[in-house]
Order: sequence, then structure tokens, then C-alpha cells
Amino acid sequence: MQAIDKDTVHRLCSGQVIVDLTMAVKELVENALDAGATTVDIKLKDSGLTSITVSDNGQGVSEDDRTLLCRKHWTSKIQSFSDLSSVSTFGFRGEALSSLCAMAKVTVITATEATAPMGVQLEYDASGELASTKAVARERGTTVVLEELFARWPVRQMDLKKNIRKEYLRAVAMVEQYAVICDGARITMSNRTKSSDPVVAVRTPVGADRLARLVSVLGAQMRPHMTELSAAGDPSSGLDLSLAGYISKPVPEAGRSAADKQYFFVNGRPCDFPKAKKLVNEVFRGYVPGKYPVYAVSIEINCSTVDVNLTPDKRMLLLRHEDQVLGLLEEAVEQAVKPKETVFGVQMVQTQISVGGAGVKRESTSVPGVIMSSYETQQDVANKRLKPQAEENFTPLKELASQQQQPKKQQQHHHVSSEPRHSAKKPSVVTLGTCRNRVQNDRYDWNSVESRLRLKQQRRERLQDESQRLILETQEVDPSIVASGLSSNDTAATSALSRLIHKTDFAQMTIIGQFNLGFIIARLKDDLYIIDQHASDEKHHFEDLQRRCVIASQPLIRPVRLEMGVVDESVAIECREELERSGFCVEVDEEAEVGSRIRLVGQPVVDRVYYDKSDLMDLVGKLAEGQRGVRCERARRVFASRACRKAVMIGDP
Repeated sequence: MQAIDKDTVHRLCSGQVIVDLTMAVKELVENALDAGATTVDIKLKDSGLTSITVSDNGQGVSEDDRTLLCRKHWTSKIQSFSDLSSVSTFGFRGEALSSLCAMAKVTVITATEATAPMGVQLEYDASGELASTKAVARERGTTVVLEELFARWPVRQMDLKKNIRKEYLRAVAMVEQYAVICDGARITMSNRTKSSDPVVAVRTPVGADRLARLVSVLGAQMRPHMTELSAAGDPSSGLDLSLAGYISKPVPEAGRSAADKQYFFVNGRPCDFPKAKKLVNEVFRGYVPGKYPVYAVSIEINCSTVDVNLTPDKRMLLLRHEDQVLGLLEEAVEQAVKPKETVFGVQMVQTQISVGGAGVKRESTSVPGVIMSSYETQQDVANKRLKPQAEENFTPLKELASQQQQPKKQQQHHHVSSEPRHSAKKPSVVTLGTCRNRVQNDRYDWNSVESRLRLKQQRRERLQDESQRLILETQEVDPSIVASGLSSNDTAATSALSRLIHKTDFAQMTIIGQFNLGFIIARLKDDLYIIDQHASDEKHHFEDLQRRCVIASQPLIRPVRLEMGVVDESVAIECREELERSGFCVEVDEEAEVGSRIRLVGQPVVDRVYYDKSDLMDLVGKLAEGQRGVRCERARRVFASRACRKAVMIGDP
């Protein structure tokens, strides 16, 4: 055995810290924010292939720290391992700039409050040592320039060039997270190519609140679809836990077909939180199946209960009180997305009310959505706002039930005068905000309801007892099963069930015959297969329609300008052919601002049904995940229906 030389160790370790373009940009942005910058400007040339420049107005690098700036594990964030329990900065390892020196050519231009407007340009070699200095003009702050990224790593450089568009969009998505959470900083990101002027990808408004910053990332069309969520833990537990943020409303037009706009922050740090992400998605999809929510959730908790030192990028965290965090998160999300049920007083104008009769005759009002009572004039109602009724106006259920049990002979026809008069009677109450309006004082047989619920509970308990009995019986293997040659080995059974069938296997099958004019019996080696002829033919036609069908497009007389997020807009521009194949014809206005450059000039029409913007955003969301040859959900349903009708049916020979 022999020791690895220092240069090799440096390159090996650096290769684990800076693995792609996104990590290089991330480390520079975090350094700028940790320096107290209120303005961070990120400029890329050729999507980062030529150079990456990050400028800030932070405190700058002092003269004593210039030679130590890019050395391995030199940092001003912590002094000992115990400081990790209270670290509040993004970085603390002291290896970002050192690793970047091994991956690219690094130049730093910096000036402090004392030296500005005189600054200094510092160049560092591959090992992180200061190579040269030069006096330059610079206001307070720091500018870091990376050139020829991965030039010493040919495999990574080749992969970066091959997937540069995808890597650039990932870097933009990463910067968007810092743009959302860093309330005190204005972050901009732009990209310049050889054939175009700089294109702004991220720009946060000056002095904007959290919602405005989130909307600047998601697009203006998402503002009316966002709702606030917040919750706080129990103070008596000694855990300083709280969460706040925004989540899209549980309506189809607010959801996305991909889970790509979901941000979690723990103590202000962007992170990956798979369990929390799964929890939020399950709650949201319980109200809107097939859609993913858009959200940004910030969790504040004691720093001593969080371990951020798991991976070099510090995006994987360990929480000591994870169950409490997930429980509070579930409660907050449920409260934010569940349909609200608001009770309003409905005031009616009636010339005659027939209680228990065939109907009720009402007069219309000049106030939309308001039904006036017989005690108020139209002018009185027009001067009032519809206000929620107080809880004391509701009739208790027990009293309501006793009223329903009164003899019908007591219910007489009454004549109510339309003249205003004072009375102790209360206006009718209607519940709004659910899938249907329910009159609060409808008649219900509460005894019947209680008996039906009791029967359901008894039936459920009986089924549970029966299933438990069957489980106990099946635990004992019948000797006849063993004698027949069937194995009771769980491992063998699991292996058999996990066997994969590929499309190429069907060409090698030998057809034995047909059963019941609906199933094909085939054999492959020692296995026997029963194939549903309708399902297999339907799948064939569906995939053929997905691959070959071109949906007709209806040109629009007046083009519609689309408000989209930066990433979605870039994907739509890149995949214009995919959109046109699905009937969405778009034009790109290069003079417009980023996020508003796309205009819809033609939309698809199938069976005299026009697809709208929500279908376009659904398709763009799938394309953003890297999928190709996909369609929006509405088109998939049409294809599935046609494939089913076209496929061979059961009963056909």
C-alpha cells in the first residue's frame, strides 16, 4: 500500500463536490448570500460552457484572506464541529472555491468597504493557491468568474456539451429556489449566446414579499390560484417549530402534470424532503386526482435538531423530530386545500310562502346573488353586504329533529305580507362553497340515519373478523398443495411474480389456441400465458395513435399571449414541434420580456372540442420532465376511447 499524492486527493474530492453546472452555480450563489449581499447577478455565456460570472455587493474579501480564499477547508463560518448545531449560513465546509479551482479557471475580483472603489483581481491555480494579483476598479463586493468548466475532466465536459440545454434549465430551477426564499436579496440570472443578446431567466422584484417572489418564478397566471398555509407547533413541547408558505388551490387549472415546482426550505435552506413531498402530493391528489400541486413551504425549527452535514451539496437533511414536522405539515396542508364551507344568510322577498305546499314563489331583486327577505326593501338590501351569519342563528340539531317529528296537521298554509314589519323570525340559511347548496333546515329522519350508520359499522366489523380468520387459516399449508408440486417458498413465489415480459417476447410465443373468444393461450418456453385479446389490441392502437396522430389546429383570429414561468417557456420554445404535433401552434416574440414571449396562434380541436391553455400547460409540464412523444391528458383520453372502440372485442373470432 502507498499514500495517494496530495494533487490526486484534491482532484478526487473536488470531483464529488462539483458534479455538474448546477452545483457550480449553486456554490457561487451561496457564497454571495453568505457575504451579506442584497444584490446577486448571475451571468452565463453559452449556457455556462464558456463562462459563469456571479457578482454581488457583499462585504468583499479582506486582504488577509486573499491567499487563503481558495484553500481546502479554510472557512470563516465555523471553527469546530460543535458549531454545526448553530450554523445559519448556507456553506460551512470551506471546500467550494477550492473544488472549483480543480474544475475550472477561477478569477476573483473583490473590494471591501475600506478599499472601494479600488479593488483587486485575484487568479488562482488548480490547487487553490494564489497565482497573481492585479489592481482594478471595483465597488464593494465580489465577482467570481469561472471559465472552461470541466476542461480537465473530458468525460464530464463532453456530457455537459451534450446535455447543455437540460443542464442550463436545471441551473435555472435551482436559482429560482434561492430567489423565492431569500427575501432580502434581489437575484437576477441571464444567459448570453453567440447569436443572441442576454436573455433574463430569473429576476426577482425589488422589495417584494414572498408571494410576489414566488409568482415571479411561477408566472403571473398562478397568482389567483395560490393560497396561504401556516401552522405552529405546541410551545409546551419545547420545540420551536413553525411553517409557512403558499400552495396551489385544489382545482385542476392550478395543478401541474409533473411535480417540478415544489420547494421545501428548512431554516431558510433549500432542501430535498422526499417524505414531506410525498405527503403533500397525496393530500392534494385526494382533491384533484392526476395533478400535482405547486407550493413553497418554509419550515423553521431549532438548528440543534437538524443535521445538514450529510452530502456535499447539503440538500439532504436529517430531522430529529421528523414525525412532528410531518404531522404539522399534513394538518396545515389539509386546512389550506380542503373546500371551505361558508354559511350565509339568504334574505328573501316573497309575496306568498306555501309551507309544505307544492312550491314557493319569489320576486327577483336588482342585486345579483341576493335573495331578499320579506322584511326588507330592495333599496335596503342594495345598501348592505352579504355577511356570514353568527353561530347563534343556527338551529340545534336536537331542536331541528323535534320540529320534524311534529304532526303534519300543525303545518298550515300561511300568507306573509310583502309589507315591511318587525319580527323575531330569522332568515333562511343556505350553505355555500361545496359541490351543491344544502338548505340548513331540510327534513331528515335522524333516527333512520343513526340506524344506517350502526348497520354499516357492524358490517365493517364483521368483514374485518372474517378477513382475520381467513389469514389465520391460510398460514397453514395444505399437504395436498405440497404433494402437487407447488412450492410454498415465499422467495420463489416473489421471484415468479416479479418476472418481466418484454414486447420482443410476444414474437417468440407459440399460440396454442383461443379460449371463450376473448383470451389467447400462448406458450413461451416452460411458461403458459393467457392474453386478453381486447386489452392487448387496445394497447397497440393507443400507442400507435400516440406516436403517429397529428391533431388538427384551428388558427386564432387574435393570438393569445401566454404568461409562463421561465423554465416552462424555455421548454415550450425548445419543443415547438412537439406542441404543433398536438395542435398547439405558437410564435416566439423575441422582443418581449422573458415569461411573456410566447403567443398562441392556433389551438387543437378534436370532435368540435377546443383545447385551452390548461391543456397546453399540462403538455409543457410533461415535456419539462424530459418526456417526448407525450400528449396532454385530454388527448390521451380521446386516444384511449378510440383505441378501445377500434380494438377487437370479446366474442370476435
